[in-house]
Amino acid sequence: MKVIKSCCILLLIMVMLCFTGCWNYRELDGLSMVSGFAVDKGEQGHKYHLTFELLNLAENKSVAEQLESDGDTIFDAVRNAIEKTQKKLFFSDCNIIVINQDIASEGIAPLLDWITRDTELRLTIKPIISKEKTAGEILRPKPVTDTLQSFEISKALQLSSVHLSKSPKVELYEAVDMLGGDDTSLILPAIKVTESNRGKTTELDGTAVFKKDKLVGYLDSDESKFLLFLKNQISDSLFLTNLDSKDKNVALEIISSQTKVTPVILNGSVMMNIKIETQAAFAEDQTAKDYLTEDGIKEVEKSADATMQAGVSDLIKKVQKEYKSDIFGFGASISRSMPDWWKKNKSSWDKSFPSLKYTISVDMKITNTATAKTIVKVGD
Repeated sequence: MKVIKSCCILLLIMVMLCFTGCWNYRELDGLSMVSGFAVDKGEQGHKYHLTFELLNLAENKSVAEQLESDGDTIFDAVRNAIEKTQKKLFFSDCNIIVINQDIASEGIAPLLDWITRDTELRLTIKPIISKEKTAGEILRPKPVTDTLQSFEISKALQLSSVHLSKSPKVELYEAVDMLGGDDTSLILPAIKVTESNRGKTTELDGTAVFKKDKLVGYLDSDESKFLLFLKNQISDSLFLTNLDSKDKNVALEIISSQTKVTPVILNGSVMMNIKIETQAAFAEDQTAKDYLTEDGIKEVEKSADATMQAGVSDLIKKVQKEYKSDIFGFGASISRSMPDWWKKNKSSWDKSFPSLKYTISVDMKITNTATAKTIVKVGD
């Protein structure tokens, strides 16, 4: 915690020196660095209620604290927070913005518009949807960790996108691009508070799905992984396939994955050909059979192909039926490959997408083994 705070202080001082050339501790004492903030519906007749996670800079120490304020607009709530704390809020190192799901259901565009217009907030800030009753609950201190919640969440998003593939990592500029286009619908990571014997903590919990700028539902962690395969955002993750029984899996470590989506015209209608090519290695075998043979590896590859194909197909069907929102970017693939067709038909894409036909082919290759070459046996 001390190291993180020290780095934050050093970074802030360097930024300040770039603008003024001279700052003293008394001036720094009048600043609060915002590491993250949450947006909820307002109280007492106000439209918005903001919760800020702050790192206050004092003469010889740094103090983490929270600040809450209300306002009729986001700007108004920020101004009221400054009046309450009597310190300037410094947003340039803000990591995340947690958004109440009720606000997201009503439309997220006005909120993202304010963020993009604020000159201090970076376009790499990460929006995230809270599944809790309030977004502020996500930023409240948790006994499991003594670090700033916003730093913990930002770190978890990076870990999830690279290794766990439980939720997408979307930065502000990417969210704005998805909202502004007509060929790919917006997705954002979702987060919740969980209970354990050690107390409360936060946990990434799948994907928030939008239609236009309104939240319409969620994908769970497993569905989110298949979504990331489709969107070519898997770089290092585990993939489970079942061969012998429901509770015994073979775990594969994904080394690389490439998904190619090709639109074609069939009988006058567009359809998508989806081809997923993946390289993997054995990570863990929970079964009693030795699959580390030539025939065994082929059997695992066949099972993994079927698991991937079924998972991706079930995901597409669910999104088409329940959400009717092209979160896969199929429209973008058509726009690139068949611009003339897209120009004529993009206005009706919302109606066409739910009945869009597709084919899926999967080629999972196990290139090496990360497990032992022999099965560890227990003696009599």
